[in-house]
Amino acid sequence: MQSTGAVIFISRNQGMVVVQHDDGFAVVELLGDEGELEVGDRVSGDWDALGGETIRASRLQRNMDVYMQGSWGFRDHAIRIARNTGGG
Repeated sequence: MQSTGAVIFISRNQGMVVVQHDDGFAVVELLGDEGELEVGDRVSGDWDALGGETIRASRLQRNMDVYMQGSWGFRDHAIRIARNTGGG
């Protein structure tokens, strides 16, 4: 189900982001749009999905191809996963 969330973390290589949404924290790999999102950006997507998906970035007013890594209930856990897979 689609819902809106906010980017709360971006990995050092800017390829992994963590999105806080109503049910937790999603780890999202950007596919070809690295460096486009900023902390605080509002994005819409299906945060429970796994695999290839599309999210909508409100500030950029466009869709982005992503790979959903999963959703977790704890902020620190999601950030640790994004750091470990996205270069810190």
